[in-house]
Amino acid sequence: MKRCATGARRDNFTMKKIFTFCKRYLLISKWRLFFYVLISIVANASTLISPYIMGDFVDQLMAADNINFIFWYLGAFATISITTLVLGYISGRLYTRLQTSLGYALNKDFITSFQRAPLKFTQQQDTVYLNQRINNDANTLIIFCVSIIQNVLVNFVMIVIPAALLFTFHPGLAGILLIVAAVYFVFYVLYKRVLYKASHEYKESQSRFFAKLNEQMFNIRFIKLHGLFNHFIWRLNNSFVGLLASALKHQRAGYIFRGLDQVVMMITQMVLLLFGGMEIIAGRLTIGRFVIMSAYFNMILSALRYFFSLGQTIQSNMVAYNRLQELAQIDPEPNGEQILTHIHNIELKQVSFSYGSDPIVSGMDLTLKKGSIYAIVGPNGAGKSTLVDIILGLQVGNYTGQVLYNSIPMDDINMYEARSKLIGVSEQEPTLLSDTLAANLDLDEEGRTHAQKATVDNLVDMLGLTTCFNGLPNGLDTLINENAANVSGGEKQKISIMRALLKNPDVLVLDEPTSALDTSSCNALKQYLQELKKDKIIILVTHDQGFINTDDILIRMERR
Repeated sequence: MKRCATGARRDNFTMKKIFTFCKRYLLISKWRLFFYVLISIVANASTLISPYIMGDFVDQLMAADNINFIFWYLGAFATISITTLVLGYISGRLYTRLQTSLGYALNKDFITSFQRAPLKFTQQQDTVYLNQRINNDANTLIIFCVSIIQNVLVNFVMIVIPAALLFTFHPGLAGILLIVAAVYFVFYVLYKRVLYKASHEYKESQSRFFAKLNEQMFNIRFIKLHGLFNHFIWRLNNSFVGLLASALKHQRAGYIFRGLDQVVMMITQMVLLLFGGMEIIAGRLTIGRFVIMSAYFNMILSALRYFFSLGQTIQSNMVAYNRLQELAQIDPEPNGEQILTHIHNIELKQVSFSYGSDPIVSGMDLTLKKGSIYAIVGPNGAGKSTLVDIILGLQVGNYTGQVLYNSIPMDDINMYEARSKLIGVSEQEPTLLSDTLAANLDLDEEGRTHAQKATVDNLVDMLGLTTCFNGLPNGLDTLINENAANVSGGEKQKISIMRALLKNPDVLVLDEPTSALDTSSCNALKQYLQELKKDKIIILVTHDQGFINTDDILIRMERR
């Protein structure tokens, strides 16, 4: 008995942790949640009337000499059924809105936290697996909390009211119910750990398999290029073997659990039939009253079974809770509060950075000022991209030394805001969103591209994009397909350069900007940058010696 009590306390503690975790999301829609629960209780409570009407109908039928009374019962049944249907529809609509909106809110918060996690951490993750895991676990917990609030109250009502009625009809049946509840509780306490372990393994294997499925589609070009069809299917097969094994284990654990439930229910029904039959034969119970008592008894039994299965649900949702808690422990990268309105200079003081034991940057002192173009040159693997990441604040906490903007330590500056408003970057392998071309050029400055039409036309001509843009069916409102499949690699690079230039930032970073440009476009861009530099800090990462001007400042990086 002590062990049973301990198990109950653990479940209560588990539920408390889950509800504490989801509390602020539930409060977002507290009034909608209140009405959902209220309507659910009313809808279920209305079903308590039907058994009484049915039992009374049977007794009336046994003694009736005409059919006039039947129409009254038909009307009562129709009224109850229509009322239940209407309330059920309203309840379903409220539940769908609650589950969808609250699940999204929780999911969005985790995505937001990962966007602010250290870059070093996110680069080490299987993001497809992580995204699928967060989405599943977030929705699982919201569904659990909303359903628990509703189902616990509804099933409590469905135990208390029928039990009170049964006590007035026959105290003996109430005693049977107490025995059934005790047996259910003991079964659950003995088996809940097995359920938790099986559920955890199954969820993990599902997430891993989903990641491998995505791997097949995401790497189609790579698979074709290297002829790796069999190898990738082999990788998928290996993942499926693990999924199947955990699915079978999960099914077996669940079936045994449900089997115990069915056995208890079967025995209880047999006792009910025996007990009721004996009372009817002895003349102490009418058939109609037995029908009423049987219906109420089964309602109570169903509610008890819900609380019995609640243990399984708690253990399953504890898996989702624990997995989200693991991710919630990840500390965000440092980001200061001071907002910069302009960037005049950037300083690096004794900055060093290593990958493991391999030094990439060692004791670097560097000052970048407006009015100059700084060309970072060196062989592959020399640390050019790493240096740019350090300058842009993407490696905060991973290096020694100090980086200052306008003589202010980077740790004190809101670098998210600075990168959004004051820094423009064109990556060597740019990302284009599945959206319109204008949206890809604007990013978070909606309408900027259309407002700067003259500048856009000038850049289009300079970068050799005239033919491409003239062929767009809807101009700047043409949609870019997923993975930018309807633009070439060179066009992606040029659009990325346009995006950075249209931002008109104080700091402009161009990573290998000439890799996709013809000679004429290279010369035009080179001249354009010379005109811009008086008001900007321009950083180039390039292997193209011809793109470097004689008065540009070289920052040489060497592989160590």
